[in-house]
Amino acid sequence: MSHLQFLAQSLQNLYDGTPWIDVIYAEHLKRVNAHQSVQSFNGSNNIWQLVNHIIYWNQRVLRYIQNEQPEQDGDLPDFYLPENHGEENWQATRHRLQHSVEQLVAAIRAFPEDKLYENFPGTNQPAAYYFHGVIEHSAYHLGQIVLLEKYAAPLN
Repeated sequence: MSHLQFLAQSLQNLYDGTPWIDVIYAEHLKRVNAHQSVQSFNGSNNIWQLVNHIIYWNQRVLRYIQNEQPEQDGDLPDFYLPENHGEENWQATRHRLQHSVEQLVAAIRAFPEDKLYENFPGTNQPAAYYFHGVIEHSAYHLGQIVLLEKYAAPLN
């Protein structure tokens, strides 16, 4: 397995596979309803905001790979919380997360190995920096989601 395939699989594992940390987005988010997803504790971001934050960064790294502007008209802001906190909107956000992971995993798998340590255009960092970073970032926020899920569960 190449390093790129390993990185892509590591990101996929955090979403719905078998990562070393033994927790995954799919498992925890399916147990969270829209009401729980907007619960905030002591000024924390809520689960919905964290999910949108992960989508934001997955999209940004994907755009670096595709040599596109990282921020574009129509993008949702980082840590976005919609006014509509309905269940259908929450499920749509969960679907957007899944889609963002699938797109990014496919792009990392297809990325040329010989360009892994070259800077992305418009940045001062190589692709490897962003690929490792997005995995670490996803794991970090998954931990927050797991804790927020536990705090929100008794509220229903």
